[in-house]
Amino acid sequence: MEKRRFVYNADWTAEGSSGEGNDKSQVFSNTDRRVFCLYGDVNTRNCADIAFDITAINMEDDSEESEKKDYKRRPIRIYFNSYGGSVYDMWLLADTILGSRTPVYTYCTGYAMSAAFIAFLSGHKRFMSRHATLMYHQIYCWRSGKYQDLVEDREHLDHLNESIEAFVRERTGLTKEDLEDIRERKQDAYFSADTAKKLGIVDEVMADAGA
Repeated sequence: MEKRRFVYNADWTAEGSSGEGNDKSQVFSNTDRRVFCLYGDVNTRNCADIAFDITAINMEDDSEESEKKDYKRRPIRIYFNSYGGSVYDMWLLADTILGSRTPVYTYCTGYAMSAAFIAFLSGHKRFMSRHATLMYHQIYCWRSGKYQDLVEDREHLDHLNESIEAFVRERTGLTKEDLEDIRERKQDAYFSADTAKKLGIVDEVMADAGA
């Protein structure tokens, strides 16, 4: 049976951009300080590493909260510098963040594009550095197989696209018309920090030290 892949990536030449075959973690972390930096692809290894630690931190906080009346959960911080990657792994990370009782703050401090943009949007509070770049575009895939395979793929691809567009509308000030225009023009939509703030994509633009 022919393999069909659904990826969501801004840089198609990036190693491991399909989300497969890259066993080396590109996540830098300090679990004691609850800081994670995804400086690579949105793939199985990287997203699973962060999702596992978010789950473990929540279990730890649940236990502490049950024992200490005034226990306050310290936020988890995730920094993104990624062109994107796999749609399925993107949802693993995004849904884990959304389901976290412990606050998860997301930061774009370079670029968060394509699948990384969606994962970034899942943060309970979102920050962006002054010179960072966000990018959104429609889902990308390549397919092969028999006619019925392609019909079924189209149905599934429609579902994935609708899920992504609905999520972006829920988490930002972008409208259905905005997203349809981006899709129909086959555009990559880039957002500077100031524009992202105006559109409700980020909650805060980080100030320079000493500013």
